[in-house]
Amino acid sequence: MTAGRPRILHVITSLAIGGAQHHLLTVLRGLGERYQFDVAYFKDPDLVADVRDRADRVNFFDLGGAPSPLDLWRFARHVSRGRYDVVHTHLLKADMWAAVVRSVGMGPPLVSTKHNREAPLLNPAYGRIHGVLTRSADAVIAVSSSVAEYMTTAGRLAGPKMVVVHYGIEDIREPDPDAVVRARIGFGIGMNDPLVLCVARLDPQKGHETLIHAWKSVSAHSPSARLVLAGGTQLGDDDYAQGLKRLASSLGIAAKVIFAGVRRDVTDLMAACNVLAMSSRWEGFGIVFLEAMRAGRPVVATTVGGIPEVVVGGESGLLVRPDDPQELASALIRLIDDRGMAKDMGDQGRLRFEQRFMAEQMLDKIADIYDRILNG
Repeated sequence: MTAGRPRILHVITSLAIGGAQHHLLTVLRGLGERYQFDVAYFKDPDLVADVRDRADRVNFFDLGGAPSPLDLWRFARHVSRGRYDVVHTHLLKADMWAAVVRSVGMGPPLVSTKHNREAPLLNPAYGRIHGVLTRSADAVIAVSSSVAEYMTTAGRLAGPKMVVVHYGIEDIREPDPDAVVRARIGFGIGMNDPLVLCVARLDPQKGHETLIHAWKSVSAHSPSARLVLAGGTQLGDDDYAQGLKRLASSLGIAAKVIFAGVRRDVTDLMAACNVLAMSSRWEGFGIVFLEAMRAGRPVVATTVGGIPEVVVGGESGLLVRPDDPQELASALIRLIDDRGMAKDMGDQGRLRFEQRFMAEQMLDKIADIYDRILNG
């Protein structure tokens, strides 16, 4: 082990805005006094500046697509010569290439965090390869029991090395009241008008079509209500985003659905909204639910993946079937009409956040894993 603080290399496939990236920033910020951190990434430099504020070094390796042998060698050399005590990977390609390096004896101990129910692992051949390579990891972290189960079945990963560590985020006790006013004025939404917020990249996984179809019914019931979609394209590309806008127009609700793009003020938007709505087709966990619970906002979401581990249906929100716009609309209308119930659910969500999903709880568990490995 290196003298002083142990040196840890985080390897992540993409630095686009998302849950895994938010998690990485929380780890870098929360554990920076105990460990030295470098970061390597393969594509999407959106958050490079944020990472540089929290890591000693940030390096790019062109491994986001089909890598050349030279690119892979450069990465392997960086890992093996970096005097790292631990390599910690995030997202599938980072997991796989770091595992290749580890399996041929060129890398230090390996920790892999599994953030999603990765669709490529449904291919049996890919799943078998993943299972073989992941055996080289010294510890595997799943962000939910749902992800852990998926990695056991589709990812062919088994054994005591896997542990569930739920996401955690920093607490923000009091929202800025001026920011709430600015957010609503910026969208042209009155202070007493219902504002439903969806924070998600514009991607088929997130099921925005279902939410927009549901919003036609919500708008008919509550004409002053507005739906704000905060997020940009990633896997869905611009054609998908334009298709969502055309759908809203074809349903006659274009003026009541606001495409807000990528936002850096999600905390303010969460404080300004009445309800968080997510119509995901699958989710590994969903940090956005913690952001809503932290703000004391009720959630309407689908019963997929790790969501029921976070949002308790009937207590901190309402859970509905995926791809069911009518059921989704009914849940949204209930919370828009019954603000007392909405507040009670928001309060329950806040309490659940404090009890189970604070950043300190997650960071302590990750540090325990690092220290166990470092101590042999």
